Amino acid sequence: MTILFSKMTGNSPQTNGTALGVRIIGGSFLCLSIISSVIACALWNTENHTLGNNIFYYVGLFATQMLNILIVYLMNRGITLQKAHYLQPFIICALLHLIICILLSAIFFLYVVTRATFYSVWSDLGFFFVFVILTGFWIIAISLAREYRDYIIYDDFLHETLPSFV
Repeated sequence: MTILFSKMTGNSPQTNGTALGVRIIGGSFLCLSIISSVIACALWNTENHTLGNNIFYYVGLFATQMLNILIVYLMNRGITLQKAHYLQPFIICALLHLIICILLSAIFFLYVVTRATFYSVWSDLGFFFVFVILTGFWIIAISLAREYRDYIIYDDFLHETLPSFV
């Protein structure tokens, strides 16, 4: 991944190109989260559900959005403070998204294969490619965040003060 985001001048973790890459991934994650929430709001038909179900649905969307904002905030704070454990919530969340995208890619692939003989598969093929692209995004995001987390841990190890025995 360091080939994708080459290192800038200096050895400081703040000038490391990977930190910029992790911030870009975090911004992309937040944008995807907002877009998916807007799509979820647009697809929800309030007339077919009770008031309680509607309130529960929208409160759940809001809570999910707040959780995603917190995850990105922690990731950016971890970059600023050089705390490797702050990147862990993003890595776990990205792993869950990766698993979901892989499963949906497999489902749409099987759906395309089974429908190919009977119907037009262009829309199904489009969904398949969307989830394949998202799977690639999550793989890059996880590897980049883990690389930067390991960079922070290694940098802390190099600058650790060892006790002196006088």
